[in-house]
Amino acid sequence: MEAYTTMDVKDFDRIEYFQYFMRTGTTIELTVKIDVTAAVGKCKNESIHFQSYILFKLYEVVNTIKNFRYDIVNGKLVEWKSVVPTFSSFNNSTKLFSTLYADMADNYAEFDIRYKEAIAKYANAHAIVPQGNLPQNVFNVSCIPWLHFEHFSSNASIQEHQIVKMITLGKYKESGGRLICPFTLQVSHAIADGYHASLFFEKLQAALDAACIQQSSV
Repeated sequence: MEAYTTMDVKDFDRIEYFQYFMRTGTTIELTVKIDVTAAVGKCKNESIHFQSYILFKLYEVVNTIKNFRYDIVNGKLVEWKSVVPTFSSFNNSTKLFSTLYADMADNYAEFDIRYKEAIAKYANAHAIVPQGNLPQNVFNVSCIPWLHFEHFSSNASIQEHQIVKMITLGKYKESGGRLICPFTLQVSHAIADGYHASLFFEKLQAALDAACIQQSSV
């Protein structure tokens, strides 16, 4: 069972903001272009799937920001010990997608194996969630690899009483000798502000740049 701590709302430093934005269902939605040059090079050199590597790095980054681990479970405000990504898989025959999950690993190479196994197993799935129930402690990641977009938006008609955590990435393209990829972060304003969104993008860029540092030191 996924581990979490039930929070005492009396000691929650953003309780006023949490209650207000839960009532309104407001989300923060930002798209930032991230330099993925080092990450793409690393994936090609090591035969790692680009999306699996990005998923692993998103997992590392998201969990460093406490606000992104907040959630509601059984009507209670909780903080997960960790949150894990779901990801989208495209059925080339039906042109429909499925939402999949692979158990997180201690390193990106092991996660890549699990990711590829899940993609292969459900390549011809005809359901949105072919694995059945997903873990509760998830954040959603989707990919639009055909389009380098300027912004992406996906909003439910009713978001009141819901905690939204979703990341969407698009097609990377060359610009000024670098490979640039759009990332859209959508997160409930009840648990995070612009500061946390900015911190996320800063940390993500640093994590992906580290791939270059690791390669150059080998």
